[in-house]
Amino acid sequence: MTREELTAALETITTIRGLTDYLLGLPETELKGLHLGPIKKHSRKYGFDIETGELGDLLKPFFDLEKKRPHFERIGNADIPTLTWVIKGIIEAGSLSMIFGDSGTYKSFIAIAASACVATGKEFYGHSVRKGAVFYIAAEGSIGIIRRFRAWSQENQPITDAPLYRYKGAVNLLEAANTLISALEDTVDAETEPPALAVIDTWSRALTGDDSDTAAAAEGLHKLDIIREKFPGIAIVIIHHTGHREKGRARGASLIHAAVDSEYRVDKNVDGDIIFTNTKSKESELLEPVAFRARRVNILTGDGRLLLNDEGEIETSAVLEITDYIPPAEGIGINQEWILETIRNIDGHEIELKELVNMFKDELGKRKNHCDQALESLEKKELIHRKSGFICLGKVKEVNNA
Repeated sequence: MTREELTAALETITTIRGLTDYLLGLPETELKGLHLGPIKKHSRKYGFDIETGELGDLLKPFFDLEKKRPHFERIGNADIPTLTWVIKGIIEAGSLSMIFGDSGTYKSFIAIAASACVATGKEFYGHSVRKGAVFYIAAEGSIGIIRRFRAWSQENQPITDAPLYRYKGAVNLLEAANTLISALEDTVDAETEPPALAVIDTWSRALTGDDSDTAAAAEGLHKLDIIREKFPGIAIVIIHHTGHREKGRARGASLIHAAVDSEYRVDKNVDGDIIFTNTKSKESELLEPVAFRARRVNILTGDGRLLLNDEGEIETSAVLEITDYIPPAEGIGINQEWILETIRNIDGHEIELKELVNMFKDELGKRKNHCDQALESLEKKELIHRKSGFICLGKVKEVNNA
């Protein structure tokens, strides 16, 4: 029965008893597809209360269904949902967040610490957590992830019995998302703790394609929306890389920045500190930047012995510790920032001048004189120094001849 047919049938009914009898007399097939809109409009015309009594009981399933499916409601009558955090002030329950940064900036270590804290109920560097099951989906570096969790556990608290899981299988959000979702459903069903957090590390590898492809990114985000819909309250954090030229934003399709509820950039300063900067937050004020220092940890076996590799060397990982945040020096331009970031991400924090100039021209598309000007300015600020044809991070170290 269409809305128009129902409206026409109701025109002759002027009492609530007549409306009840009419609806009770409908064939079951027509009753299942009942439209509430014409009934609500008719009830307002004659002052019927259709949510109580026999009629209310009859229509209750339709009201319940209406609340679940897409619909419009008066904003003034809408319930105000309370803000629930997985990690207070950082990751909201049910949200989509992103942590991005260059390689070597320890962004995965931050995600690992967050995951372990949520699974164990331990504060995340002073931020309270809502304890729950955590699912770490490592699309790259799976073996290294285990070492990093072991290091966190050794330095904080055991995770043996924590509801903390890693995904074992190839990750492909575009072609095999159903496999991942099925595995997630199986684990959630077997777990007593509610699902609280899932981490996708990294976004590029999870897409298994070009992360600058807008269509691919949109499809990947749609798969994550399906996961959040299936498991209400679960927050998803994606780990991503910075742009090749624009270090202040995540690489690839710009719609990712628009889609996330909160966003955090991770980079290193001149002193090697890891800076965690909140670059976007939809529902709260931006957090002040936080600084970390990485500390090496010797990995232990289950019985407490040092874990050795095939050559007898001690296997190591790292944990992050809070340190004082020192704001960057003022007057750092885009070219200077690019040079500093480039040197920070090179082992030894030094690069041959000729190679740096070529990279500057290729990646930024600018001339050599722009690079020379930036280098001169950084030298005056004592943020870099020259040594035998190399550009080195930091000022010249004083030599003690005593």
